[in-house]
Amino acid sequence: MRILHWVHDRALALLVLAVILGAAGVVIVKDMPMAIFPSVTFPVIKVIADVGDEPAARMMPSVTRPLEQEFLAVPGIRVVRSTTSRGSSELSANFEWGTDMQVALQRIQDAVGRVRPDLAPDAHVDVAPMNTALFPILGYALTSETRSQADLWELAEYALKPELVRIAGVSQVQIQGGRQREFQVHLDLAALAARRLAVGDVLAAIRKNNQVLSAGRIESNHELYLSLVTGVVTDTASLARIAVSVPGGVPSFVGDLGVVRVADAASYIRTTADGRPAVLVSLTRQPTANTVEIARGVRELLASRPDLIPKDVRWATFYDQAEFVSASILGVRDAIVIGVCLAAVVLLVFLRSARLTLIAVAAIPLTVAVVLLALGLAGQTINLMTLGGIAAALGLIADDAIVVAESIARHRDEGSAAPALTGLKAILYPLIGSSVSTIVIFLPFALLTGVTGAFYQPLALTMGLALTISFLVAAMAVPAALRAIGGARPRPRTAQAPPPRDRVPFLFRQPWLAALLCLALLASGYILYGRLGSDFLPAMDEGSIILDYWTPPGTSLTDTDAMLASVEKILLALPDVRGYSRRTGTQLGFFITEPNRGDYVIRLKPRNQRRGVEDVIADIRARTAAIAPALHTDFGQLLEDNIGDLTGGAPQPIDVRIFGDNQALLQDRAREAAAILRGVKGVEDVFDGIVIAGPALTVRVAPEGHGAADGPRAAARFGLTTEDVQAAVEAAVAGTTAGTIRIGERLYPLRVFAQDPRGLTALRLRSPAGALVPLTDVASVSTGAPE
Repeated sequence: MRILHWVHDRALALLVLAVILGAAGVVIVKDMPMAIFPSVTFPVIKVIADVGDEPAARMMPSVTRPLEQEFLAVPGIRVVRSTTSRGSSELSANFEWGTDMQVALQRIQDAVGRVRPDLAPDAHVDVAPMNTALFPILGYALTSETRSQADLWELAEYALKPELVRIAGVSQVQIQGGRQREFQVHLDLAALAARRLAVGDVLAAIRKNNQVLSAGRIESNHELYLSLVTGVVTDTASLARIAVSVPGGVPSFVGDLGVVRVADAASYIRTTADGRPAVLVSLTRQPTANTVEIARGVRELLASRPDLIPKDVRWATFYDQAEFVSASILGVRDAIVIGVCLAAVVLLVFLRSARLTLIAVAAIPLTVAVVLLALGLAGQTINLMTLGGIAAALGLIADDAIVVAESIARHRDEGSAAPALTGLKAILYPLIGSSVSTIVIFLPFALLTGVTGAFYQPLALTMGLALTISFLVAAMAVPAALRAIGGARPRPRTAQAPPPRDRVPFLFRQPWLAALLCLALLASGYILYGRLGSDFLPAMDEGSIILDYWTPPGTSLTDTDAMLASVEKILLALPDVRGYSRRTGTQLGFFITEPNRGDYVIRLKPRNQRRGVEDVIADIRARTAAIAPALHTDFGQLLEDNIGDLTGGAPQPIDVRIFGDNQALLQDRAREAAAILRGVKGVEDVFDGIVIAGPALTVRVAPEGHGAADGPRAAARFGLTTEDVQAAVEAAVAGTTAGTIRIGERLYPLRVFAQDPRGLTALRLRSPAGALVPLTDVASVSTGAPE
């Protein structure tokens, strides 16, 4: 017990030390990262390969499978999952927990590098490790009744994005939706035919003229000059004046061969917010950044720079993770305040001492502050798990301080000369036993592995620190404070109180009845446990809903957009909804997305102004199914959806995987499994996992319809290759990029179109010999399933 005497003799120093540590905790918490989830890097690396408009049937053998084979050779790999669509492949490389993910990332990047030479020159491959900072924390929508989508996109890209990315802690600013401007040349096929020109002749003329070329360096007038030859296009007028050579005739200008204009580029992405076309701005944070501070930084930026957003543009929030974090912090704060107030009332009634009460209740916030200091030094963040640990430990923290204060008060009333010392001596061993036994309970949580361990280890650490620090504060700071301020001075002795009556409970004298009661409680607990649901995280009302959707395969973007308009009418009519944003052809996160699918992020009103989130989801689901039965939907809340994406698996609680080589058989079994799941009570939003690629417009070079003898040699007879045909068809279908035009510090694409109301049958190709060859002479055009 020497340590007790040491504590007793140094009461003032210990009290000052406790106050200093508490103050340090208050200071450090301001700089601690605040986020929804703990800072965890999951053992998953996602790779997205985009190679343009390649059909899915060719993407599998040429892109997806080579990447899979390279990934499977990486040490530590556990499983590789992939999704293949038109022009894109999405792969998730899952490693064992405990793998050094920095090394794993380098190895995956090396594997991608080995496959890269076999991909198309313009292929784009992104590699990203999956961590909790990957998904947006803030989302805003730009809408306007007077400005075009191109104007809003330029406002977001060139005015807002540079300012937002400068906010401390912001990792990336993503712009979704809107339209981008480009210079366009719409060729008149009749004008081309009259001059015996092909589309390729115009493209070649534009490319050869719209450039800056160096002619070397020259010294003159004591200076060194760089000689330049330029013919760059600066506006539509200069573009229209580019000359195109006409075989055997006078050159023509581009403006004589078609219409030159500035217009919006084609886009297969649609975004809306609150019933209007919108440009969406999403912010992601750095792994160590503070979500609440970033949100505050955005507000301060807009307040200090009102010129960033014109008066005719509306800036609305469709997702704010900082609100959820702030609400969690305020909830813990309120719990501490309420707990302190209740403890103060109880202690004041039973201890009948304002000093003892003040010291006992002051130990609660002091302990919390020191716990936050320890969490900060351990590299933890303020998140749901650490906040939950603090909230759960409040009762135990208060109990330790109250027990010590009560013991000291009792010894004071009994006339002890040193009640702080004798009171602590009396309960030290029970206090140690109580604290240690409670701390031991949380040790198994610290030993958990996998995704469960990643989330519950911070909880276990917080609880362990809280209980340890609570014991030290109760055993050292409380007695020291009582001794330092004189709250433990002995009271004058009063008349000896009569001995207490025998209070042995009735059950102690009837052990068989106590045993029966315990058995009944155990049986009841077992029955109730079997009926309780289970989940990874406790059920939460986040105040937001994620609605993933997709229309039937091959549905056009226009028809998908029209179908979703009816869904948006439902959302606008619901009194529970504060606002929403919708993405079609893209999603909120790191995914590949077809034009017939996307997601909604629905922001709900405060809890006291609406129904529960599950009731709102059920209502939206029923109304959507009634008016758009062809629309497949999947509902959830954003945080649980993020967890599923981060772990590399499916966000849904039930995930059935069927393996095999026979595609038709796999689809049959998938439909059967989906039918079984639909019959399970409580299961909603069942999807069979079958994704069918949309139709294709196929131009087959050298069709057999030209004759068995010379049909296959038709293209070769004119000296034309498949690449020649593709170049001509591209201009007739989507336009061919012929370079860029610089206006100020911005570059705009220059695209040439050769579209005809009669379709591809009117298209002509220039052969190497100079002849104009109709497309129908060297190829056939058909629609149907992609080859």
